[in-house]
Amino acid sequence: MTMQNASTQPPEIIVVDADCDEVCCDGGGGALGHPMVWYTFDGRKTVECMYCDRQFEQKSA
Repeated sequence: MTMQNASTQPPEIIVVDADCDEVCCDGGGGALGHPMVWYTFDGRKTVECMYCDRQFEQKSA
C-alpha cells in the first residue's frame, strides 16, 4: 500500500463467522501482496493485519 492509498482509502474490513478463532492474510494482491501471516482473535472481536491494515471482524453472535 502506498502512502497515497493509505491516506485516501479506509482499510478493507473482512467479516468472518463468530466461531472463527484465527484468520490469515496475504494482502490479496497476488505477487503484489505480502507474506502470509496468521492472526488469532484471543477474545477480541477485531484483529488488524500488521502489513496491509486489513481488519478482520467476527460477526455478532
